Amino acid sequence: MFAWLSRRSDRRRNARELYGSIVTQARSPTFYTAWGMPDTVEGRIEMLLVHLSVVLCRLSQEGVEGARLAQALNEAFIVDMDGNMREMTFGDLAVPREIKRAAAALFDRHGAYRGPLAARQPTLLSGALETQLAYLVPAGGLDAGAIAHYMLEAAAGIGGPSGGALLRGRLGWPVPTPNGSRGGVISAG
Repeated sequence: MFAWLSRRSDRRRNARELYGSIVTQARSPTFYTAWGMPDTVEGRIEMLLVHLSVVLCRLSQEGVEGARLAQALNEAFIVDMDGNMREMTFGDLAVPREIKRAAAALFDRHGAYRGPLAARQPTLLSGALETQLAYLVPAGGLDAGAIAHYMLEAAAGIGGPSGGALLRGRLGWPVPTPNGSRGGVISAG
């Protein structure tokens, strides 16, 4: 009778595990030291959105269960952003406005990256990254090509062909290397 409640609880736990893996991976130093992403609050949020977009794209291939887990993952992102903003001493009246901006940024980035990720088009994905992130690195110091290839490698690797591991909150991330070449895979979650 209460099986739906258990499934919902499992889904939230899996979403938190996925989100924790995403946050950890988005903090990899290579993005900031070698690929030109500014090591600022905005830069770190953008790397978080890059990783969220990859996972959300992969979850969209998993039918109803994937859609439900994607929604729980979006909720985990919003809860985390709320907590972080409050820790950063945003005013109580500013937090809801900033949460809306963060949710809109996720929606925009996911929309911009989804097509090139699904089509496995590094050039299109690199262009989308340059467009979306131009406000951070106006002089063109961002290695959008390395990030695009990393995103495609991550998209190909997470969850395995069946997606069962992903639905259970397990991710394996490629290791970002300074020269953009293939590294190993970090299994997380």
